[in-house]
Amino acid sequence: MIKTRFLITLIFCALISSSSADEASLARFFSQKSPAPRWQSVSIYPLPDVDRSESPVETYNRGVELNNQALDAMNGKDYARATRLLAEACRLVPGEKGFWSNYLVALKNSKGREKDVINTARIVLAFTENDAQAAYIAGLAYLNDLKNPVKAIPYIEHALKVKPGDVSMATALASAFEQAGYKDDAFETLKANAHNAGNDPYPLYMLGLQYLERRDYNPAIRAFNSARAVDQKGFAHDAWVRARYYAGQLEGLENDCRAVLQQFPGVLNRQSLERILFSLEPGDFRLTETVNAAISMPSALDRLDFSVRQIPNLPEHQQVELVASEFVSRGSSFEASFISDSGKYKFSVPRDILRPELALRLTYRVRTMASLGSRMKSSSVATPDMRHLVQDPLLSLDSPMLEELSRRIATIPGNYVQNATIAVASGLKYSENYEDHSVEWAFANPDRCDCTEFARLLAALCLKKAIPARIATGFLIKTELINSDTSVGHAWCEVFFPGKGWVPIDPTLQSNMHWAYFGNLLSDQILFDYLNSDKRTRVSIDFVSSKPDLKVNLSNSYRISKW
Repeated sequence: MIKTRFLITLIFCALISSSSADEASLARFFSQKSPAPRWQSVSIYPLPDVDRSESPVETYNRGVELNNQALDAMNGKDYARATRLLAEACRLVPGEKGFWSNYLVALKNSKGREKDVINTARIVLAFTENDAQAAYIAGLAYLNDLKNPVKAIPYIEHALKVKPGDVSMATALASAFEQAGYKDDAFETLKANAHNAGNDPYPLYMLGLQYLERRDYNPAIRAFNSARAVDQKGFAHDAWVRARYYAGQLEGLENDCRAVLQQFPGVLNRQSLERILFSLEPGDFRLTETVNAAISMPSALDRLDFSVRQIPNLPEHQQVELVASEFVSRGSSFEASFISDSGKYKFSVPRDILRPELALRLTYRVRTMASLGSRMKSSSVATPDMRHLVQDPLLSLDSPMLEELSRRIATIPGNYVQNATIAVASGLKYSENYEDHSVEWAFANPDRCDCTEFARLLAALCLKKAIPARIATGFLIKTELINSDTSVGHAWCEVFFPGKGWVPIDPTLQSNMHWAYFGNLLSDQILFDYLNSDKRTRVSIDFVSSKPDLKVNLSNSYRISKW
């Protein structure tokens, strides 16, 4: 009886442990934003005691003389001399606030005197508590020079209370809040003040960044657009383009992006803009695909054929032409003739070039253009047969984790497919694994998933809701891959919508590119094929051998260049 009870206890504990692990795994797929800390006001008081007594006339006159000399020195940008003169003036006449105010200005313009700036600002405030400029200078010393935003906030906050509506002070306060981690306080400060910025684009730019961080795209775009009107350096123009891209508002963006790059050649985020333009403008590429075959015993082969599924032409996205095909054996190239049948190229290898290391090299010319969902025409394509789409066992459609994840996504307000895309991008972490894994494996290894697992999970979630979905395979053209060899392809999802047809959705790029690749097939994507239960790869071999245990292992690589 004791053993039985012990066993039941173990089973119960195991169930609790398993349930906790599942809950933790599911929680990854949903943004768990803990409440942001809010600023609790801190007083700048007590201020120092100051000597308000009157000085003798001769002493006062000497102080005035030193003060005037210091002002002349400051006009000549000689702040070191001005600082020495005003320090003496304040020593001689400690009760004259004007001397201290000038001393503060001189110190502010002197390097390495930040602590003296703050102490002097506090003396000025002790004379007049509503001196906004003194408080502001102290706050800036903490913020910009000492890199201590927490200490800066009370002073800039005090300055803004004295001088409400001052956009420069409000912007500095928002920056201090942001750097100190009080993002909501920064956001509210900018919302209340940025639109009064006049000819200064920076406050609206900062407000746009706050909206963009919250993925509230339309207000971000409006803020950046308003800042653009007075932006002479390009930072608001750059942010305006990027916000529209992240929002998936791509209509006309190609020309606007090109114009910003031309108008502001030194713009800070030039690389990002060039990447955006690359994905939107028409492309003309040379794609070289190399299929390597490692043959354990070539002499035992009677026949070896490569079968390669043709890269499709898509009228609104890509035009593909096979311009060259060759076998490479022992460093020499031989023309590879082929038979085209049922969407495949068949290449038969001549026996006299069979070697342990053999390669088939295919060169394509691929012309691409961005296919935008906003231009998608109505389609009368019949709804796909779900029975065929759900047959792939790697979808793990019977997984309890998949069932529960789908159920929770369905409770979120809004569009299920969009919410599923966000969940997949949030829950999985990209790590190239060079393998083809199931959805069940992805749940168990969420930090080791690549684009195939991202796409497969999104497809599975859609299929659980009876929404037709499939996995597209292809190649993502990254600028850093130009003229380089890579074995990494790409995969994304296609979801069928009645009246629209198959709509591309890339959950892998969702975390960084937001909605740019949702409903759009951009110029940097080349579609190869689709995965399903009976077709794992577009490249295969067929051989006849006199040796039953002969092995042929395949690997492939790609090289992309501009045509």
